[in-house]
Formats: sequence, structure tokens, C-alpha cells
Amino acid sequence: MSDLKTAQDFLEQYASAVSTLVEAVSGSVVRVQRQDGEGGGRHRWRMGRARTNWGSGVVIDAEKGHIVTSYHVVSGTQDVEVQLEDPESDLALVKIDPAGLGLKALKLADSGALKPGSVVIALGNPDGDRVVATSGIVSALNQSVRGLDGNLMNGLIQTDALFNPGMSGGPPVNSQGDLVGLNTASIREAQGINLAVASATIQKIVPELVANGIVRRPRLGIAAERQELYQGLAEHLKLDQTEGVFVHQVMDNSSAAAAGIQADDIIVSVDGQAVTGMDSLSRTLIGKKFGDSIAVKLIRKLELVALTVKLIDAEAKQ
Repeated sequence: MSDLKTAQDFLEQYASAVSTLVEAVSGSVVRVQRQDGEGGGRHRWRMGRARTNWGSGVVIDAEKGHIVTSYHVVSGTQDVEVQLEDPESDLALVKIDPAGLGLKALKLADSGALKPGSVVIALGNPDGDRVVATSGIVSALNQSVRGLDGNLMNGLIQTDALFNPGMSGGPPVNSQGDLVGLNTASIREAQGINLAVASATIQKIVPELVANGIVRRPRLGIAAERQELYQGLAEHLKLDQTEGVFVHQVMDNSSAAAAGIQADDIIVSVDGQAVTGMDSLSRTLIGKKFGDSIAVKLIRKLELVALTVKLIDAEAKQ
């Protein structure tokens, strides 16, 4: 009987703690909506009830009126508020006039401190007048999923805290009530896998959106596809992989062109990491900055060639 009482007390304390935390952060969680207006179906963003195209958002800067939400929530809008988007990370920044709104910002936590088993609470504002919450734990870190634009989104947080409809763009918070990510995807057919963009990504992307309006990422500047290596070639070159990336085209003024990468080359590694397709090639560039140099190994005319590629910003030169 004492064991039952201990369990009941623990659950009561846990439920009370979750309720207290949700109440404390609810003022930072808003509804983001697109609404058909008068005059030819113009759209604009509001906080409040909506009937079409809605999601959640979270205030990250109360003084400037900055609300971060998911790109897929705001994609395609022609709003009257300033909206900056980064499809590759599924992030968007909406700027509103904060005057008189009494906005309250959430503090961004270090998502790198999370580990499997960390408690998280996912929040959203699907109706505009009430915040909903689900609780759970971090199931896995550094997950990947294909984004709307076809690119691979990396570094995602997987949690079993369910993201219900309307919670996209809302925040998962840690036990301190600080923002650790942004709800981005719920894969119901995969036993309820829920994925969030990490706060580390938000802290990297949002300042660049504010400063430049876009996010520019280092790229090789090639058109390519996965290529199977026939067994004899892999054995001849003493490679432990059976696939690489076949270069169809090298863009003018690109990092690849400057380093001497050519059409018909097959890239097999970057900085010692095997490259077996476009996704793995993209992963090798995670965390790289313009000006960094990478070591590329490729097959050219049946021989292994090593090149040093300096990542340059081709767009900045235009």
C-alpha cells in the first residue's frame, strides 16, 4: 500500500509541475494563421482564431516583435507583416508591431544539453485562445527527415511528446521552461514519431535571416547523383564502399570549379567521410562555413584523385 501511495504522490507532483510550467510559458505561444481578406484573396497573419492554414509560433524577442514558426505553416503567404523564410530548416520569422501587445519571449536553451530521456513538453496554440500541451521525453537526437523542398533536414530532436494538428511551429520546452526547439513534423504512420528543429539551429538561422534576409550555405556547386561503383573498381582503389556521387555538371564560379572538380568525376569521400549519395554529401557540409577548406577524394579515369576544396560564396561575388 505504501508503494502505491508513493507512486500516487510522485504522479501528483509531476502533474503539478507540468501544469505550473505550461502556465508559466503559455504567454509566449501564439497562433499563427493565414486568412483570406477582402480584395482578391490577400492573406495576412494574425494571432487569434482562424479557419484556414494555421499553426503555432513562439515569441523569441518581445521588444522587436519577433515570432519564430515553421516554414511549412507560412509557405506561400503574401502577408502584410515582414516574413523571412528558410525552407531548408523549415523555419520562418514573422515580425509584428509589438506595441500594446504585452508580448513575452521564451529563452532559448542549449539543445546540445539534451540527451535521450530528457523531459520535454510540446506546446501549441491551435485555437488562439488556449495553449495545448503534451509531455514526453527525448527519444533520439540528430535525426533527419526530407523537407518540403526535397533537401534533407538534419540535427532534429525526436520526442514522444505528440504534436497534434495546429501545434506545428510551437515550442517544445525543457524542464526549466526554456525553448529547446520548434515542432516541425509528426509521422503518425511511424508509430507517432515527432520531430523538432533544435534550438541550436534556430540560434544559427534566425540571426542570419534578420541580418541578410536569407540564409546562404556553403555548397560545392555541382549537379550530381548517386552512382554505383562496380566491384572491380572499388577493389582496385581499395575502397570499402560500393557507391559514390557522379558529377554531371560543375557550376561556373563555384567551389568545385575553383578546386578543379570536373564533370564525370565520382566523389567518394569528404574529410575522410564516405560519400555514398547526395544525402551523405550534404551531411559532410554540416557546420562548414564560407572560407573553410575540405579534403575531397574522387575517382577520375579509374584513378583516385585528392583535391582540396575551399568553400566560397559564389552569390556574394555576383
